[in-house]
Amino acid sequence: MFTLKQLNIFIALARTQKVVEVAREFNITQAAVSMSIKELENILSERLFERIGKRLTLNERGIFLLEQVSLHVESLQNVYTNFTTHKLEGHLRICASATISDYVLPDLIDDYFYANPNIKFLLKSVNTKDVLRYIKNGEFDIGFIEGEYDDETIISQTIMKDDLVVVTSDASLTKKSSHYIDSLSSKQWILREVGSGTRSVFLETIRPNKVNIYMELDHTQTIIKFLKLRADYISCLPRRSVQKELTEGALFEIKIRGYKFQREFKLITREDKQASVLVKNFISFIIKKSN
Repeated sequence: MFTLKQLNIFIALARTQKVVEVAREFNITQAAVSMSIKELENILSERLFERIGKRLTLNERGIFLLEQVSLHVESLQNVYTNFTTHKLEGHLRICASATISDYVLPDLIDDYFYANPNIKFLLKSVNTKDVLRYIKNGEFDIGFIEGEYDDETIISQTIMKDDLVVVTSDASLTKKSSHYIDSLSSKQWILREVGSGTRSVFLETIRPNKVNIYMELDHTQTIIKFLKLRADYISCLPRRSVQKELTEGALFEIKIRGYKFQREFKLITREDKQASVLVKNFISFIIKKSN
């Protein structure tokens, strides 16, 4: 099968009819031009040029080939040029845990894509367990998770730290400056679903203590709505997700004696996956903006 370079040399020689000019245009020797044309003729089992004096002129089969390939070669050349000169074009597939997707990425993504309008992106919000699965399976280019993981096929970079707070709508619990966790364990706790980074950090931090998990929900905003409905409910949520309610007095933070609930937000990729220029550029942007 002939190559794009062979066809480009063929078209240039058909246009100029001078080997020396084609050699200069492609920065190769005249012998290399002649060899390329000879190889193309051998592949097609056809002669394409006739020599008249010092000039090469297309014969009827050469004219036919020129008519057939010119537009296709131009289109392929445009594709090649696009890939080599416009690296920051294409699609980014991003998956992130709910907290990062809802409260961290929107501003960062808006800044990045405002400066790079030719990029398309898909952002999928799932829990940390599913983000790891999607990245491991190669379904997404970049993932964002909360907390720790155990998978040697995944590499990560910490982008920022995040605080979790225990919250309720029961204002009476704020009369004490802090509480022991066991004094609240029988309350009706509403936590995120299994696989959530928020849930894992909270339960791992209080271990071996346990709490009465009354409800498990897969959306932080749904938990917040339940907390506001009844003072008996209590939860542990990202501070950034309840800041508005804390400021307005709809929810109250409960200090837990002896514990600090903190986790890291991590950007993850698959170790054996070759990152494109676009993916590398986006990762560099996120790291720089987050620090």
